[in-house]
Amino acid sequence: MADNDANETLAKWLKEKGYSDGEIRIINQKLAERDHQTLSDAVFDSIGGDGQSLEDMIAALMKE
Repeated sequence: MADNDANETLAKWLKEKGYSDGEIRIINQKLAERDHQTLSDAVFDSIGGDGQSLEDMIAALMKE
């Protein structure tokens, strides 16, 4: 729900700045892609940083 609120707030702000609905959709899509990549990068950057190996991380994920 928080993501939807953030998207609506961003869309409103972009609309006030003069962006079209099509441009707002593109911006939201690009931001979602960047958010996903940032999260993915953070996960892989954390491997080994906290003493956990990739194998340990996979084993923990499989238990969830």
